[in-house]
Formats: sequence, structure tokens, C-alpha cells
Amino acid sequence: MEKIRFGIVGIGMMGRMHATSLQRNPHAEVVAVCARTESKVKAFQEEFSVPYGYTNVDELVNNPEVDAIVVATGADAHKAPCLAACKAKKHIFCEKPLAKTLEDCEEIEKAVAENGSKCFTVGFMRRFDPSYAEAKEKIRAGAIGKPILFKGVSLDPSSVLEAHLEGVKKGIYVPWFIEMGSHDTDLARWFLEGDPVDSFATGDAYVCTGLADYNDYDNGFSLTKFDNNTTAYIQVGRTATCSHVESEIVGTKGTLRVNSVPRKNYLSQFTENGFVEECQESFLARWGEAFQAEIDDFVDCVRTGRKPETTAHDGTMSLKFCLQLHQAYLDGKKK
Repeated sequence: MEKIRFGIVGIGMMGRMHATSLQRNPHAEVVAVCARTESKVKAFQEEFSVPYGYTNVDELVNNPEVDAIVVATGADAHKAPCLAACKAKKHIFCEKPLAKTLEDCEEIEKAVAENGSKCFTVGFMRRFDPSYAEAKEKIRAGAIGKPILFKGVSLDPSSVLEAHLEGVKKGIYVPWFIEMGSHDTDLARWFLEGDPVDSFATGDAYVCTGLADYNDYDNGFSLTKFDNNTTAYIQVGRTATCSHVESEIVGTKGTLRVNSVPRKNYLSQFTENGFVEECQESFLARWGEAFQAEIDDFVDCVRTGRKPETTAHDGTMSLKFCLQLHQAYLDGKKK
């Protein structure tokens, strides 16, 4: 079979990362790219040897030489390219979160259903991390009995705070329960196989106090009851010493833990400073293998006709959970 020909919408950090992943896949190639700034598009074309460059999404999706689309814009701009690509009958890989509002998510879901013969997925790459994928398989095999509690902790280093505040002021970033928490809300639904009912959340802008002016926070803590009598604890933060993501799934017969120590590698140092292990310095360092695996899986879905496990509805429900956590935080601040 010929290579799947991809167009990429959005050429920031995520667009570049996905372009690199697609270039590594022997069954895929990047043939088109779209962004707002023409000079950036041309520079991207030259760097990645991409023949077609656009500043208009409709022109990209209607190029007959494009089979599939990667939507890697900011979350506020996911809807338009998704709808355009559905109308043009293309396969679609959309970065998380699916959109910024439930109304936009539902509109995308409807368009995806009408484009039913084509593949669509949301980039919740943690599902494709080898450790998380193994944890899911062990749960399916009954290794820990019935899962009853998911604990997710997603922390960014404090070095991101200044730039993040500027992004919040410009409306680029959304509150952390929605931005970072979308991964954990997806994992909670995936591992617990239920949906949230009631949530309690608290936290504050403890370090970057300017975030409070935008109903945002640098640390958030939440507890949620699910409709199948399970529970999720989700913690997000931006004041850690390194990039740190860990998860725990507690079952009736055992417990699974993923990345409880954010090791950079397996080197341990015993020196006059004591016992030291270097930590992961960025999320790209931690999730590189998962990003590659999710793109490889999507390419395989397009090639074989297999439907991706992660659906548009998963994207909608993840955002619904995130918004519930954020609202619980706001409600808590009023009391």
C-alpha cells in the first residue's frame, strides 16, 4: 500500500513533534502544512521537505493529495480544521483537549459521526506509553481485581510559570485542570471504566499569584466520585522541581504504580552530597516514545481500517470532566 499522505495544521512545538514522528513511520509522509504566518510555513516546508504550504485550512484539507490531517493548533482552534477535514472526508488526528467548550466538542463529534468511514482520534498519548499500556493490560487480565481508585499527579517545573502567565493573559492557555488535567481525566475514565458524578477541588495561585486574576492556579487538588462507585484523585501543578507525572491504580486485589519516581535514567549517584538520581527535565523527554507510538497506531488504523480506541466522545467526556473539576475549584473558592 502507498504511504498515507498527511497534512499538518499548526506548526508549533506539537506540530513539529508530530511531523518528526510521521517522518519516522515507513508508511506515512508529510505532504502539506498550514499555519497563519506564511514565512513560518515556508521555513517549515524547507526544514521538513514538505511540498505544499498553506495559510488557509480549507485549501489544505481540499488538496486531493492529502489523505489525513493532524490538528496541532492551540485548543481554541481545533474545531475549524476538524470540521473542515470531516467535510473533505479526511482521516483526522486531533491533539488534546478536543476543544475548549463542550458545544465545540459536540459539534466535532457530530461531524465525525457523519464522516464515519474515516478514522478519528484524540492525542491522549499517555495511553500509548509502554508502562500505561501494560497497566491497562494487567487490569484487563484481572491482576489487581476490580479497580476502585485512580490517583493521577501531573506536575510541571516552576520554570514554566512566567511564560505560562503571559500565555494566560493572551488567552492562549486554559486553567491547569483543563490543560494538563485532560490527560488524567482521560486516564481515570480509561482505567476505572466509568464517568464522573461529583467532584470536590481546591488549590490556589500559591507561587504565581497573578494567575488568580484569571481564575487560574499553580496547584490544584481534586477528588471525584464516579458513576460505578469508584473514585479518582487528580492533582495538577506548575511549581515542581522537574517534570513529574505519576499514576496509581488501586484495585480490590492489588495496586499498580507508574513512574512514582521521575527518573531521567537508571543511574544512581552516591557522592558526598548523598544519594542522587537525576529527574526528567521536560515532558518531551518523558513521553517521546508514547508520542511516536500514538502516531504509529493512527497510521496503522488508516492503513487497515481499524478504528482507533480513543474516540471523539472520549475527547468530549475528558473535557466535561476537566470543566467539572475547574468549576468545583471555583465553587470551593467562593465558600
